[in-house]
Amino acid sequence: MNRRAFSEVFVFLTGCLAISAAACGGSAGAGNVGGNGGTTAGSGGAAGGGGAATAGTIGTAGVGGGGAGTGGGSGTGGATAGVGGGEGGVGGNGGNGGTTGGAGGTTGGSGSAGAAGRGGAGGPAGGGGIAGAAGRGGIGGSAATGGAGIGGTVGAGGRGGTAGAAAGGGAGGGAVSSVPLDPSLLSRCTGSNPITCTIPVPANGNYNVTVELGSSTASSTSRVQAELYRIVVPPVTLAAGVYSQQTFSVNVRAEDHDGYDAPGMVLNILIDGTAPALHGLGYAAAVMPTLFVVGDSTVCDWDPAFANLGPEERGWAQEFSQFLEPGLAVANYADSGDTASSLYGKFASRGAVMKAGDYLFIQFGHNDQKSQSDIDGYKANLMKYITDARNKNATPILFSPVARKAATLADPGFAGLDQQARDLAKSAGVAFVDLTTLSINYYGTLADKSVLFATPTEGTHFSITGATAVSRLVGDALKAGTTPATSIRDFLR
Repeated sequence: MNRRAFSEVFVFLTGCLAISAAACGGSAGAGNVGGNGGTTAGSGGAAGGGGAATAGTIGTAGVGGGGAGTGGGSGTGGATAGVGGGEGGVGGNGGNGGTTGGAGGTTGGSGSAGAAGRGGAGGPAGGGGIAGAAGRGGIGGSAATGGAGIGGTVGAGGRGGTAGAAAGGGAGGGAVSSVPLDPSLLSRCTGSNPITCTIPVPANGNYNVTVELGSSTASSTSRVQAELYRIVVPPVTLAAGVYSQQTFSVNVRAEDHDGYDAPGMVLNILIDGTAPALHGLGYAAAVMPTLFVVGDSTVCDWDPAFANLGPEERGWAQEFSQFLEPGLAVANYADSGDTASSLYGKFASRGAVMKAGDYLFIQFGHNDQKSQSDIDGYKANLMKYITDARNKNATPILFSPVARKAATLADPGFAGLDQQARDLAKSAGVAFVDLTTLSINYYGTLADKSVLFATPTEGTHFSITGATAVSRLVGDALKAGTTPATSIRDFLR
């Protein structure tokens, strides 16, 4: 199962107003100097007389370590179609970047609504400061008798910042609003523990999903899994009469693995726990980046009905979604028994299509070490995935293989492949997580590391507990930063 999302969008600005004959909206004032969370840029000037108002120009950002100035004012629709609001202010240097973009045009006389203002660009990081977050898109103006306002375009992200979400239209890479609940969807859910929801969707792709957990009559503890048993919401405990909305992102597709599969165009939600309770549910298709995963049985999605070691077996990437903010959907193409060479053709043939802004996790080694030809070709085979991702303007992230229970730093047990991965990451300039070393060190902190593995005697494949623990290691490593740096940490909880 897969993905998440949370967020709230607030956009408040006013602009210039047109009253009679044709006139243009005034330019927005410049922003004041930023302190902690800089002050607001001046609003757009008042209109002269005229018909449709032209949008206000761009407000100048506040300078300095704090937040940026707010975007310029918006034009109001005239007797004919109202023209949209001015662009949002550019993010300030350092601190948290630009705030909201200008609001869209308000009511037109009888024309169509004004287009929304654009989100301001996020500012670059100041000395030791946090990179500026992008401004959010403005809200499209409403028309008196005309059509609906057009959604704002996406705000551009600052270095290390998050791209602003578009209001009323396109998708942003930043915060994601909850999805309105649809009471009719509850009819698609059956059972009490687990509660299983099977919802036909119009197409494969990425979706935002909101679940409202809780019960009016009893306390509850609910965990949410999506698609192929991916934990997307860890257990949430609520008192009777208390509800909690949880939003996450999911990649829906036809699952095709060696030995088992699952149909596409179906959103699967499973809610379990000591006393699960579902009060509401909603979903919506969304444009967002996808996190693709390639690897072996230590990484892949396991269907409990077909797992080699019983229903508790999981790959670590199967449980990674619970550590993601909404707005990034996981598509796990890893498969049991595969090497970097053997999965390469399957990855494309099973429908994986990377695009600009996506990410690709790459972890192999457990099976590659069994063949001298795979050992000899290991770097070249990994490089195929790296090159393909870069050619699509996606971001590859390479992992050395996660360690087995018996591994030590002196003898990791991969016939040198873990070192080959380190060497390749350095020579190719690819983001890298040394999961071999991280996992060995982590195992050493536990009194009984057997709890991490699918059975007491198993030494390679993980239990739900172990897959979750390794996923947390990965998330912490990515938040700490890689060389080169990647923007995926913006999506990590």
